[in-house]
Amino acid sequence: MYKKILIATIGYGSGHNMAAKALAEAFHLKHPGSEVRVVDFLAHNEGLWDRANRVFYFFAIRYVPGVYHFFYRWLSDKKWVEPLLCHPYLKKMERVVNGFSPDLIISTHVFCAMASSELKARYPSIKAVHGALTDFMDDTYWNRLRLDRFFVATGELKELMVMNGVPEESIDVAPFPVRQVFYKKGNRDDICRKIDSNLRPDIYTVLVLGGGEGLGRIEDVVGVLKEFPIQCLIVTGRNERLRNKLTRLKQDYPRLFVLGYIDNMHELMDISDLCVTKPGGATVAECLVKGLPMIACRPPLPGPETENMTFLSSKNLAELCPTMDSLREAVRKRIDDKKI
Repeated sequence: MYKKILIATIGYGSGHNMAAKALAEAFHLKHPGSEVRVVDFLAHNEGLWDRANRVFYFFAIRYVPGVYHFFYRWLSDKKWVEPLLCHPYLKKMERVVNGFSPDLIISTHVFCAMASSELKARYPSIKAVHGALTDFMDDTYWNRLRLDRFFVATGELKELMVMNGVPEESIDVAPFPVRQVFYKKGNRDDICRKIDSNLRPDIYTVLVLGGGEGLGRIEDVVGVLKEFPIQCLIVTGRNERLRNKLTRLKQDYPRLFVLGYIDNMHELMDISDLCVTKPGGATVAECLVKGLPMIACRPPLPGPETENMTFLSSKNLAELCPTMDSLREAVRKRIDDKKI
């Protein structure tokens, strides 16, 4: 049994961090004698380089997603890019390793996995390095690494990794890491009273998510949903500008409830009948655990979410709406089916 476990993540959005926290919970439950530490290596000792990376990443996926997606794919088979991607996190992780001395490192972000693989070669005290992939059908960059174990959420992703040269015996198919609170069902009436006294448990409720940064076509989605006699929970994450803008709409749309960055997503899902979301791995997994129907709106964020959307569609796990007109029809059908 591992005594000290470092779970390494990078907070580009919230999905990697949520998976890391879920893994920490699982280790605490299964191995209560182990010391587990979660480190977000973007926020950890954040410097100018980290802030610049964060700004560049969110600017790219917001304003030039096509360019970002092109370079995401084009660089994936360039060996020279790996040291550039992991170098800033390698230095940080080495300092943590020197202070914490983990015997196992699990990474939920591929840059951390790159760094951990290099550190294992330097530090004999690190017995194993694992990777937990946080998307359903994307192994980009991961398939070049030589980790001791890879944990993937689907058999299809395992097959893809084997095709791309990863040894089959090193890949385990395991449930996507989701925090324990999502496996418990809350009382709808009680949660509504707790969140907002104006929330009604008897009205069809749509939860709209844009990830930790409030990305996607949330304003357009709200414009469609306000046409229906429903109540909407909108989570804008850290996007305060969007939150303020939508809050002003409450005068004309009293059944609109706008929330910022929250830590009770499990409760919001318990009182919702439908989730309109971008197809990030963590959100999708949480909806699946809760049994909450999903509509994924295009366009997905560049990179893994494109493959997530394809996978969800092929398995009928989410309805895909490429336009606001198709979203309107999908929501109307869901409401009509609920009345039957």
